[in-house]
Amino acid sequence: MRTMFCAMICLLKATLRPLIHRIIRGSSPESTFLSKKHNRNSKAQMHLIVRHQTETSRTSGMLLHQNSSTQIIKELKTGKLTAHQLAQNQLDRIRRLNPKINAIVATDDTLRGNVSGPLSGLPITLKDQIHYQGMKCTFGSEHHKDFCPSSTAPVVEKLANAGAHIIGKTNLPPFAMDFQCSNPLFGTSNNPWNLDYTTGGSSGGGAAAVAAGLSFLDIGTDLSGSLRIPASFCGVFSLLPTENSLPNEGMMAGGTAPLKHFARMGPIARTAEDLDLAWAHMGDHSGPEEDFIMPDVFWSVDGAGIEVCAEITHSFATATHAWEAAGFHIRQQQPENFDFRRARRAFGEIMGFETGALMPAPIRLIARIFGRASARRSPEFIANVMLGYRHSQKHYDAARVEKRILSAAVDAFLGDNGVWVLPVTASSVFKHMLPTSDRNGVRDYANPLYINGQPANYFDAMTLFVTPISLTGHPVVTFPLGLDGNGLPIGVQLIGKKGREKHLIQTAKLLHSCLDKGDCPMLMTE
Repeated sequence: MRTMFCAMICLLKATLRPLIHRIIRGSSPESTFLSKKHNRNSKAQMHLIVRHQTETSRTSGMLLHQNSSTQIIKELKTGKLTAHQLAQNQLDRIRRLNPKINAIVATDDTLRGNVSGPLSGLPITLKDQIHYQGMKCTFGSEHHKDFCPSSTAPVVEKLANAGAHIIGKTNLPPFAMDFQCSNPLFGTSNNPWNLDYTTGGSSGGGAAAVAAGLSFLDIGTDLSGSLRIPASFCGVFSLLPTENSLPNEGMMAGGTAPLKHFARMGPIARTAEDLDLAWAHMGDHSGPEEDFIMPDVFWSVDGAGIEVCAEITHSFATATHAWEAAGFHIRQQQPENFDFRRARRAFGEIMGFETGALMPAPIRLIARIFGRASARRSPEFIANVMLGYRHSQKHYDAARVEKRILSAAVDAFLGDNGVWVLPVTASSVFKHMLPTSDRNGVRDYANPLYINGQPANYFDAMTLFVTPISLTGHPVVTFPLGLDGNGLPIGVQLIGKKGREKHLIQTAKLLHSCLDKGDCPMLMTE
């Protein structure tokens, strides 16, 4: 019996190997899926395939907006659908449903992209801080409500040349400086899963638009969690690329020169395949294609210095058990000599120094004076940024040395083929909160969030897990783990090797395929 069983398993492996290649890479069966070192049992491989086939079968009978970008491009290429028809479908949907979630702040029905390119006229949106010639770029601020850039951000130009149709702009807080999404120009964006809850910020409009099927892809930005937090709260995917892997021109208010560190553009999508599609057309990623090797998966939920929501911890336990059952090598571990507090302090010193340099000295002094109370409440975020406002070159240089040391610690930890799973925030998604003060978009929240019944500072709860990775510059895919007790999404950060975005996206696809997907927002069915 044992011999017969082994023979059957070998036959199944040989039969299913081509499917595995198509799932992972869309490549030929001749390329290698698993290295000898990481070749897991056939049960794990079959488990992933069965889940993928089930997901694929659900695409039949979908409404247009329910298709992924990858699927809809196939329809465009076959001629079953035209770019104009698809654009009109999305614009009609925006007119009908955007008043509920307030994710889109401007639309453009002019087909300006190269519709014969590989993206075939795919409608996408841009966060309203990214420059696109001919469309206003307000940065969510009344100071820039009439700013119209004279050029297009290089990343956007590359997408448009590939055939993307920039159909609109998405909402953000003033100057992208909040972890919720509201501003005096356009109001508040609402979470498509429950309109009483925040989208997260600052790329909240984009995450909500993608989650509700108003946009197939959104291009957002991230300095201290601005892609990752909204993706987690809205139940979608995002990619934070390796620092400096893409040009970051065309993402500052009024055409100001970009910051030297941290700020990165990245895509928001509904699937890992769509992240891969966007990434392929956002920059120059030429070079030999690597064979996919099953990664070592490290995970941790502590080390950040604050209690984590019990529902997030439970979701991690459920997910890691599922991944282990699917054949992944799972270890609860984090880098040696990596101190989250050191990382957050270095991040704050660098960010404060560089953003403070954009302010006149008197304004910087006023910000420090008025920020003292907030800094006392937020020792892990605001206080560290205020240290940077001192504008001390000595401390700035020391923080950059820390950046290199801590980045190297993560490099060593990941090795050749590791990934690291972390929470996005310490808190689950919460209801809309009003700031207790708002000075021209610089907001403070004196009222706490509550985590497991205990008060936690708003800024610290949002940033404890994201700013250390902003500091190190590693790429991150955020993807949904499941839903909390209120039926709202919980996301996770998947951190990978620098320059290995494609491998990281493929890993996220496999990990996500092992999980119970749960429902979709009601707005997706309308």
